[in-house]
Amino acid sequence: MPTQPAQRADLDRLAPRLDSSHAATKIVATIGPASEDRILELLDAGMSVARLNFSHGTAEDHRRRVGKLRAAAHDRRVALGIMGDIQGPKMRLGFLQGGPRNLAAGAELRLVEGEHASAPEDVPVNIPGFIAAISPGNRILLADAAVELVALAVEGGAVHVRVRRGGTISDKKGVHLPDSPISIELPTEQDRLHLELACELGLDMIGISFVSRAEEIEKIRSLAPGMLMVAKIERQMALTNLSNILEAADGVMVARGDLGVELKLEQLPLAQKQIISEALKAGKFSITATEMLESMIKSSRPTRAEVTDVANAVLDGTDAVMLSAETAVGDHPIEAVEVMSRISRAIETSSRYHDLPRVRFRDAEPTFSNATAMAAAQAAEALGIRKIICFTESGNTVRLLSRYRSEAEIIALTPNERTVNGMTILSHVTPMLFKQEPSLEEMLHSAQIQLLERGVVVQGEEVIFVAGVPPGVSRSTNVMKLHRIGEMVSMH
Repeated sequence: MPTQPAQRADLDRLAPRLDSSHAATKIVATIGPASEDRILELLDAGMSVARLNFSHGTAEDHRRRVGKLRAAAHDRRVALGIMGDIQGPKMRLGFLQGGPRNLAAGAELRLVEGEHASAPEDVPVNIPGFIAAISPGNRILLADAAVELVALAVEGGAVHVRVRRGGTISDKKGVHLPDSPISIELPTEQDRLHLELACELGLDMIGISFVSRAEEIEKIRSLAPGMLMVAKIERQMALTNLSNILEAADGVMVARGDLGVELKLEQLPLAQKQIISEALKAGKFSITATEMLESMIKSSRPTRAEVTDVANAVLDGTDAVMLSAETAVGDHPIEAVEVMSRISRAIETSSRYHDLPRVRFRDAEPTFSNATAMAAAQAAEALGIRKIICFTESGNTVRLLSRYRSEAEIIALTPNERTVNGMTILSHVTPMLFKQEPSLEEMLHSAQIQLLERGVVVQGEEVIFVAGVPPGVSRSTNVMKLHRIGEMVSMH
């Protein structure tokens, strides 16, 4: 979808909703049968980004839901990002002869490659290149890690294994190879079809499942130009290659479902903190996902442990927290968003949140934009200024401002609607359309008038303007101006 500059008549359509009851941490809600007819309520409850899970639903389902999402955002005059989550390659068992099988701890058996096994006692693994990727000592996890095998030897066209943790397996159960450098196709043919659909629908972000290398992200970016790339960290290999993935992606998702299978359970909390911390340092956004309010699929209230889980993700510094089945098929989708917003807001207003260490200047990005962003965040903190008003073309400067986690709200003004929607995932950011003016002085003057009209600022309020000269040039931010609303704008 081509980027369209804002026209004057469009400006009020994406006026910000400045509601102090909504959290600065953004909420991603998955849209499904339980929620597609309740989108206005989701927006009112605090949803900032809607997720379409391409693993479920038809192309027509997704078209219909995108239409409803865009219409609801227009009705509420708010920015709404839409993320399409592609399925990626799912590694599975083949078909077992004789049906489900119970594997007892200590038993030994053979795994063969393919959808079917010729010998009834063998277990087929439907992953091309499986045997070549396995070495003695490698773990093989089946059925969401309910069963754990360890490779003893690779010979005779099979992998000989011992059952370390027993359990029942059946046809097409999932397989994880946390210790093996398995090469899997990404994107799959199904992913390519979904990426074509995402382009047709003009989605804003793509969630990339089972990514393991930066090259895979670049391949998908070429198939979905203009969309933000969200690398889902759900493989041990992705965690190992995290720094390279962060360089290639726009953001990451802590996908704790599959990642919790590949890692030991006790390692998962520290992995979450590592991913979020590294994303902050790299200037990329992060989403924490999977089972955050799982009990609310059926219950109208979360468990105490779930409340603590959401709170800890906010304290870790995540940009966004995500709901999956809770809003897609759950009985209480609106209540789940409301609960997540209340928890996040409570943490954000605490002294513990405000006392968290701030990230330092990123030496790998020694640009005027980064230096100006850091200076604005520090000035706002030193002077107690509550709003930083940032003009942006691509959203890059706003991303840099967001990573410094200033207590000030960042009002991001851009002439590009796609940039507006892409910034909905950034913590502490309120994005809105703004008509580009020919000079910096005219931009500041026009912004002051429009923000007053919309009730975003009040007369006499002290703000910080962040902009670039010349206007309209991406990645040219080089001006920070301390300003009192109502005073004459002059750069001389």
